[in-house]
Amino acid sequence: MEYKNIQVEVKEGVRLIRISKENKLNPLDVDTLKEIRDAVGKTEGPAIISGSEKAFSAGANIKAFSDLKPEIAYHFATEGHDVMDFISTTEHIVIAAVRNYALGGGFELALACDFRVANREAKLGLTEATLGIIPGWGGTQRLRDLVGSPRALLLASRGKMISGEEAHSLGVVDFLSEDPEAEAFSLAKEYVGAPGKAVGYIKTLIRSRSPDSYEYEKEAFGKIFETDDAREGVKAFLEKRKPVFRSR
Repeated sequence: MEYKNIQVEVKEGVRLIRISKENKLNPLDVDTLKEIRDAVGKTEGPAIISGSEKAFSAGANIKAFSDLKPEIAYHFATEGHDVMDFISTTEHIVIAAVRNYALGGGFELALACDFRVANREAKLGLTEATLGIIPGWGGTQRLRDLVGSPRALLLASRGKMISGEEAHSLGVVDFLSEDPEAEAFSLAKEYVGAPGKAVGYIKTLIRSRSPDSYEYEKEAFGKIFETDDAREGVKAFLEKRKPVFRSR
């Protein structure tokens, strides 16, 4: 796929995906989301999604909502969900490096990532209610999982923006840094050469809301011993050397 809305760089095993649009607020549309999904899908290790100096992404292109019919809106939400779910469930670690604005759909994109790094002055929030609409790309569910139902309702129903510092205190942002991309890169490096299958299972288990999660953990524990990484990890431990994982 030819990228028109993002820039991709691979450095020391980390794939850096920068949203890079003419409008430096980086408004999101379906084409941009598809490019991000394609870039994440090609990673063989950890990935970082970042934006411009001005914004990670200030949200969807509101102009496209002016005459949006319900059936088209549903399709738009479905396409966005598909991308967010893909990012959230890929076996590789994906980190959002947020500088300044991550609002609406931009915040939903950050929430779909495994970790979030932001500067203290960043402004984050599901602001859709201020337009008389609602988040449509999974933001209500992911914010609730992070901060609980009452606080998520309080934030989303008022369309409230919070600072990076406040988001960190609530557990929405994992790390604060004046250089979010550099901090995200440092974190991503810790996952270079990680056992991808094991990380993927752990992500799925931790995020599962199914009552059968305990049973799935038992099944996953059995399946992990089918992988080369499990055999390599145990063998390396017994041989007192560092394992070489190949995510298979």
